Amino acid sequence: MNIAALLGVITGISITAYTILTSADSPRIFADPHGIIIVWGGTFTVALLCFPLKRLYNAFKIVLRKVFGKKTDFLKVIKTIVATANEYRVDPKAALEKMPKDAHPFFVDGMKYLVEYGFRSEEIDEVLTNALNGKKKRDDQEVKVWHTISRFPPAFGLLGATVGMIALLQTLGEPGAQERIGPAMATALVATFYGLITANLVFIPISEHLAEVANEDLVLRKIIKEGILLIQEKRHPLYIEEYLKSFLPPAQRELELLEESKKSHAA
Repeated sequence: MNIAALLGVITGISITAYTILTSADSPRIFADPHGIIIVWGGTFTVALLCFPLKRLYNAFKIVLRKVFGKKTDFLKVIKTIVATANEYRVDPKAALEKMPKDAHPFFVDGMKYLVEYGFRSEEIDEVLTNALNGKKKRDDQEVKVWHTISRFPPAFGLLGATVGMIALLQTLGEPGAQERIGPAMATALVATFYGLITANLVFIPISEHLAEVANEDLVLRKIIKEGILLIQEKRHPLYIEEYLKSFLPPAQRELELLEESKKSHAA
């Protein structure tokens, strides 16, 4: 599980709860149904107008998997590629058969193109590149859904505040209107509060996180593609390992060295 995402959710809920409980004498004012319905109902309605229902369903379905899923383990994938390269130099068929069950599907497919189908280097490069481009387009569409939806809650929050102010101004000439101005304005601004909270603590973080996950997945698939092409050339496994690690930032490579050092000391 992605601990950072889980902590972010807990912190966001805590901040919202603290704000509601400490910002007003009566927290019940934040439970105004009109503001909630205008913001959430309006956002959902416009989302249905912007995107097909199936695309919205898929966008919501991937959130739990990608936002709260495990972080991409680049080093584990590289080690799998290197181990497969060692096997391939001895027996190509055995390299495919001995691959771990949890190997990345993109790597498994690439090795099948190489071992079972006998594709040439140019053909493997072309097929895997097309698969990369297709995956990138799908990821971009998923991010676009959440990025688009994140623009709506603040607008509907302003709409709710506007409706509340109109209702307030209509009663200014009535007896006792002066005493109702404060509570009425507070109620009107509740919709704005929910619009800003929904956009900035829910939809925008989701879209940004999905974009980050998509970028990591793209880099991982590029690493896998290069690894398969190097395996086909029967390059030395040490060369393959160092070449693929060059895709990673120095911090990740240093982390692996630290882990290996700990293992050697433990042994």
